[in-house]
This record gives sequence, C-alpha cells and structure tokens, in this order.
Amino acid sequence: MNTVTNRKAVKIEILAITIILAFCSIVYELLLANTLAIVTGNYIWWQSMTIGIYIGGLGLGAYYSDRLRDTYKSIVNTEIVLSFFGMISVVYVYMLHGGYKYIDNLFFYTGNYHSSIYLQNLFALKIVFFVMVQALTFLIGLLSGFEIPLMVRIAEEKLGEENDNEYQIFGINYIGTLVGTTFFAYLLLPKLDVIKTSVAVALLNLAVCIYFIVRYLKVSKKVYYAFSCAILVLGILISSSEHKITQTYLKIFYYMPKILGESKQEVENLYHKLDRLPEVERSKSLYQYLDIFSYPFVYNGEVKDSTILTLDTNFQFNTATEFLYHQAFAHVSIAVNKKVPKKVLLLGGGDGLLLRELLKYDEIESIDFIELDEKMLDLAKGRFAELNQHSVSNPKVKVHINDGFYFLRNTNEKFDAIFIDFPYPNSYDLARLYSVEFYTYVRKALNPDGFAILDAPFFDKENEIKDNIRGRVMVTTIFNERNLLNNSVLASTFYYAGFKTFFPYRIADESFLFVKQDAGAIDYDFMEKSDLSRLSKETIIEMNNIKNQNFPYEISLKHINSIFKPAVVKRNEF
Repeated sequence: MNTVTNRKAVKIEILAITIILAFCSIVYELLLANTLAIVTGNYIWWQSMTIGIYIGGLGLGAYYSDRLRDTYKSIVNTEIVLSFFGMISVVYVYMLHGGYKYIDNLFFYTGNYHSSIYLQNLFALKIVFFVMVQALTFLIGLLSGFEIPLMVRIAEEKLGEENDNEYQIFGINYIGTLVGTTFFAYLLLPKLDVIKTSVAVALLNLAVCIYFIVRYLKVSKKVYYAFSCAILVLGILISSSEHKITQTYLKIFYYMPKILGESKQEVENLYHKLDRLPEVERSKSLYQYLDIFSYPFVYNGEVKDSTILTLDTNFQFNTATEFLYHQAFAHVSIAVNKKVPKKVLLLGGGDGLLLRELLKYDEIESIDFIELDEKMLDLAKGRFAELNQHSVSNPKVKVHINDGFYFLRNTNEKFDAIFIDFPYPNSYDLARLYSVEFYTYVRKALNPDGFAILDAPFFDKENEIKDNIRGRVMVTTIFNERNLLNNSVLASTFYYAGFKTFFPYRIADESFLFVKQDAGAIDYDFMEKSDLSRLSKETIIEMNNIKNQNFPYEISLKHINSIFKPAVVKRNEF
C-alpha cells in the first residue's frame, strides 16, 4: 500500500513540475514575441520569426537532450541558466533596441552620408540587431527544449518504463501551455507588464531549480545555492528598477531623434539631456500601450509646445499639428460630398478630435461613436477634454464601447456618412478592418447617397520626403510597384465591396480615401463652392494642392484584401 501511495505521490510531483515548466516556456515565447512586436511596430514579421526561432530552439533542445548524462544535475543546470536568461530577456531586448535606435538616428541625423551608403549601413545594423536578439530567443528555446525529455527520464527512473508516464507528461505539458497563454493574456501582461513578468516567470524556474537541489542533487550544493542567491538578488534589482529601465528606453525611443535632429550630441551629454527631459507617461490597456510625452515642436519656423500620443509606439497625434489631419478628415470629405450628413457613424478616433470637427456642423443631428479601448475614452474625457472641446460628452454623441467590425456586422441602422479612423494595418487583426468583408458591412450601413471616408495608406505619385533638418540624409520616395500594389489593394477591395466612386487626396503627410456607392465624377472645384470658415489657413493652403495630386491604382480581383486571404499589412522595422 505504501509503495502504491509513494508512486502516486512521485507521479503527482513530476506532473506538477512539468506543468510549471510548460507554463514558463510558453510565457517566455509570448513575452519575447510580444515585446519585439511592440518595440519594432511590426507585429506579423517579428511575432512569426520569434515564435518560429523559439520553437526551433525547443526542437533542437529536445533532439540533443539525450547527450545530457546526469539527469538531476542537468535539470538543475538548465533551470539556473534558464532563470538567468529569462529574467534579463526584456531588459536585453530594450537595451539592444535602444542601442539600435541610437546608432540608426546617429547615422541618419548627424552623418555625412549619401542615401545609398546610409541604407547599406541601416541594412547591416538591422542584421546585427536581428541576430543578437534572436540568439537569446533561440537560447531560451533550446534550454526549454531540454526540460520535458529530462522530466520523462526522471519519471522512468522513479516509476519505471511505463508507457503511460510519457503520455501523461506530454499531455500535462500541453495543459501547462494552455494555462500559461491564459495567464499571460489576462493576468501577467495587464497587471505586471513585461519586465516584472520576465522576473516572476524566471523565479518559477529558479524555484524548480532549488527544489531539485534540495531534494535530489547528490553533489556539493554550495555553488548552486550561491548562483541561486545571485539570480534572486538580480530579480530584486530588476524589479525595483523597472520604472527607470522602462523610462530610459522610452526616452531613447521617443526623444533621441528630436535631440539629434537639433544638434550633434556627445554620448555623455546626450544621456544627461535625456535624463532631464520629462518622463514618458505610459499606461497599458487590454489592447495596447498608450504613451504620452511632450517636446517643443517647430512648425513654420515657430516653436510650439506639443504633446504627442502614441499607441503601441505608433504615432497617433501631435497637439501642435493635429488640426491639419482632423480638419482634412472631416471638412474636405463633406465639401467633396457637397452635402452635410445628418446621421453620422464614427469608427475609431477615440481621442475625440475628429468628433470636435464634426460637431462644428449644426446640420449633423447625431453621431454614433464606436471605440474599442475604454482607456482611450478616459483620456478623451480627461487629459484631452480641453483639446477636443469636450466632444465625447456632447449630447449629439452616442458612445459605444465596441469593436467596429462587430458593430457594423450586427447593426440595422443606416447612416449618411461613415468616418473610419483606424490605425494602419500592421497586424492581421487590424487588416480585417481593411477587408472586403468589412467594407461590405460599411456599404450596407450607408444610405444610398451616403459616403465613407478613411485615413488610408494611399500613395501619391508625386509625393516626396522633404526635410530640412540639419545634416539629415535626404531619401526621396519614388513611386514604385509596391506603392502601386498598395493602392490597388485598397481600391480593389472597396470596388468589390460595392463602391464605385473613389477620391483619394493628401493633406500634409496624411492621405485619405473618399468613397461612394454610385459611380460619378468628382468636382475638383469643390473648394470654390464650399464654406471654408471652419478651416485654418494652413489646411486651406494644403487643399489647393489636391487637384494636382495623382494616385495610380488598378482594379483587379487578385488585389482584394479579405479576412480569409490578407493582402494589406503595413510594415515598420524589417
């Protein structure tokens, strides 16, 4: 009876440790993929490559695990090394990416390079960054790959070579993976954020390590205890310095291009200047990071105070220049339509700034405002309430905390105009908001003579990058096949969703696409027949260039972007 009880206790012990190790392994994988996707702004490429390299490391670790002779010593060594590298993983990514951004900006703003030489240096820099950061991904995957085969060997040594032991260990490994993904999404990332999550998970590995040292290790334990204590102290230091580490990285990411754009800085002076700048206000919602920071902005030769908002490090707006974007979005589209809509649907635009412009029309009777992220609405009602003139609280506005895709799919209401203010599609989740299925829902929600307008990544054939910052390398954007393909995907997707009138236009650096269901010519003299009193003089000057703009595109079935076959994704780094 005692033998049966002991065997059962040993099996529970082995399965419990296995579920902890599986939990840690999947969290490391998600942590690295998520962190790299956020800092680079390219979700698909970095998540895919990071997960692929991590799984490759797991496979290689499992394949070569039979070369680890001493089972208990090997599991202890694996957990010590894994807890160290897991603990520093996010800090390591921040340090590497901060260094990468510093060198890139140093070359870009202060180097006397021709553009071709700059691009060659940039390519080499990207390769170095990729190899160094993914070396850590592979190493953590490799170490994690040792764990399950070692646990199988421990089960064989303790319980004998029973077939169900191996199956149960593999089964509980998958259950641990499920628990890890759930905890990461709903607890670890929202509550602890990335640095403290890396420390917490590494401490779990360390706890397993200490358990094996105490219970099973037969050799001298002093060295192992010393290493364990050192890693524990490192975890305390990293956790207590989390705010400082994060702020240093964010300041390098956001402030450095602006500082180097003003004048060349020595590294020591640059660090002191960064340290004196105000902190970046970072908050985390269920969906994204929201960063707010301030920096003087030069516009038309005049220095203005400005506050900048970014979502997952992607630029959202600058308080010094946002009026150009939002006036172009609201007023140009209504001027082109030649009729002010009465019933409006606004998808996105959680800052309330586009609402502010739409509410300048007395003819607009109601606005249904759809925003997914409640934290954005909190900012609109609080921090940016003066800027948006308390638009979110206007009695004409009905706020829905909802996903735009699901709202349109389920609504039976009809609108005179639909304004679509979404981030550019840098992930498949965002790409569905640029799909033929989504635009079909948009068309069905419009009245027959209604229009839709969106901030679209549409390329003008004559567009060039013009920047007079001292020492900056000038790189001219030449309209190419990739730009044509991008335009064709958007235009074709709208066309096969049932829209036949297209009017792309660009104001400053932002491009927009105005669409209607029925085919018809656009009157390019709309400015002369419109009330421009709601517009700033800067916007009016920009509007004068619209009739000279040229946005080539081709309509074809092969260019359609669908949720079943995504074809449009904006890429940032890499």
